[in-house]
Amino acid sequence: MPKSFYFCKTLERLTLSDKILVDVPCQVSLPSLRELDLFCVVYKDEDSHVKLLSSCPVLKHLKVTRNRRVEDNVRTFRVEVPSLLRLDYKAGMMFREDSGMSDPFLVTDTPNLLSLHIFDTVGYSLSVWYMPHLVTVVTDELFPSEKFMRPLSSVKYLALSPFDTMVPWCDAVNNYSRLVECMIHLSEYDLLESLLVLLSKCSKLKVFLVDSDIPRWNHDPALWNQPSSIPRCLSSHLEIFEWDGYVGREDEKKIIRYILENSKYLKTAGISPNSTFSGEEKQKMEELESMHRTPTSVLLSSARMSFRY
Repeated sequence: MPKSFYFCKTLERLTLSDKILVDVPCQVSLPSLRELDLFCVVYKDEDSHVKLLSSCPVLKHLKVTRNRRVEDNVRTFRVEVPSLLRLDYKAGMMFREDSGMSDPFLVTDTPNLLSLHIFDTVGYSLSVWYMPHLVTVVTDELFPSEKFMRPLSSVKYLALSPFDTMVPWCDAVNNYSRLVECMIHLSEYDLLESLLVLLSKCSKLKVFLVDSDIPRWNHDPALWNQPSSIPRCLSSHLEIFEWDGYVGREDEKKIIRYILENSKYLKTAGISPNSTFSGEEKQKMEELESMHRTPTSVLLSSARMSFRY
């Protein structure tokens, strides 16, 4: 990249991509830069990105994409930007054959961060420090560490793609005390059992969205067992419930029925079938219509997933 860019006083948005070499001079000044996108670039050394970020005193949005097929010369990616409001990080499942370990990802000194989006960090060591203003978290992190989970208890909007386990999200945080909207992408049947466990941790939840992508031809799992107590959010707060990708399995049906029957303040429910539904299976949707008895607006054929991020 031309050296002159590192001293541009008026530059507000910068995108670097496709193996461009980030070779940061000793003296850097980007006083107006508010948005920075680093897409599959190569850094001269471990400290190049640190020097670049430290030269951006008003940076608000940082987007980082790393490619597992590109050696970018960075093992620990550090973000130390007090002004940052949104961080998007996609690691691309980077594994080094020589060590058998993936690159750790360390987030530090982002006290004003409002929105955190992290994807494809399988095997990463995530360390997220004090973020008292964090509002939105969108992640597919499978096995989040305690350091990663600790700041998340105060989020308002949470979107998860847990793939094969939700145990950390259910156990690591005692109470998501400020959470009002939650979206979960399901891809395994074993995740169904954890849905209401997670709901029991979200006492003020108003919007609950489930995006199901479970193959309908998989083997039948054990039937879902109804919990002994009703999650507080169902009896006092939940207003919108949507389930996209319904396939009519017995455990799926029981969970949906339980949520509909116990949500005392529900205003809108939307349930849409899996795209593989045939004409004969439309009766499964009719079964759902007979479940709901509370006076709400129930749209059992056109769920529309929406989420604030």
